[in-house]
Amino acid sequence: MTVPGAPAIPPAYQLTLERAVGITDEAWKVIEETQRRLARALEAADHPLALGVAKEMVETIAKIVLATRGEVAGSQMDYDKCVTAAHKALVRLPGQHLSNEPVLKQLVQSAKGIATQLAPVRNAYGTGHGRAEQPDIPEEMLHLCLDGALLWSRWALRRLGVLTLAMPEPLIRDLKSGTFYGGTLAPGLKAALQTEGDDAVLRRLGMAVGQRAMRDTHVVQMEGVQACAESNDLHVWPATYRAALFEGLFIDATGRPTVSTWSAEWASRVIAPLDEDEAGAVIKDLETKLADTNIDDLTAAFENGAFCRLLHHSYRYLPPRAQEAWTLLLDYIVLAVGLTEPPQDFE
Repeated sequence: MTVPGAPAIPPAYQLTLERAVGITDEAWKVIEETQRRLARALEAADHPLALGVAKEMVETIAKIVLATRGEVAGSQMDYDKCVTAAHKALVRLPGQHLSNEPVLKQLVQSAKGIATQLAPVRNAYGTGHGRAEQPDIPEEMLHLCLDGALLWSRWALRRLGVLTLAMPEPLIRDLKSGTFYGGTLAPGLKAALQTEGDDAVLRRLGMAVGQRAMRDTHVVQMEGVQACAESNDLHVWPATYRAALFEGLFIDATGRPTVSTWSAEWASRVIAPLDEDEAGAVIKDLETKLADTNIDDLTAAFENGAFCRLLHHSYRYLPPRAQEAWTLLLDYIVLAVGLTEPPQDFE
């Protein structure tokens, strides 16, 4: 679709992108605004800005892909890491629309290769850095970068649409902005967990429940988190759901760290029934993702030593090797936020 209000630009640069099923209105507005900025930059022949916005467009879509796959992307996640993770998620996407043709796979990989090169090109020629002099941007480079950004972005959105066709979108949408009353979440959530076999769906449900619970929605806390934490049943509450739920309790939809006295009490219990190596891997993965968040946001979330004390106290729910990973996670948090004194009872 052509973005309403976008300036007229040469036919070679029609910035049309197809909205995938399941992309939220908020996410699509961000994509549309990025398209408008790119169109304005091209109309004004502001080539450094066009390069910068093209890179931003790819990064935006990559983060939307990760969110739709039930993955969190820290607010400071490296561009190449973000695009690579999103690309892998889409390549792994199951379904009848996925072709196994080697030539097609190579074409897709080539598109991703151009997309990941946008960051160094933008650093050298585009906006976002102060410069004493603006280097000339070869027209061929500008065209290739724009074509590459649009090629990968269009492919990613089309692939994303295949995934979201099978997702329980009404429930996920309600978890984002709906209203819940006692007993209204549990039936739909448990039905979805029992009928969905795609790990991406289970992850997205877990992430949505965890992030909504951290907005102090009591019903979601009780029926989506505490009910899971109080059960050892991995059939009713699958491992993939538990892992994503755990992450959603620590990182919100914007990539910022979150914690509260409530989540510090329940988080470790969510993953306690997992195999100890699997639980340890989930904890280590969270540490990696927290490292991709803004340090000021991390400090603001964890500077209250009471949270670390509660988190440490909850290690007892975990199996031995997972306890080791939990201790390392808390060591990382204490060092990262610069606590001058270890929290009471923190070992």
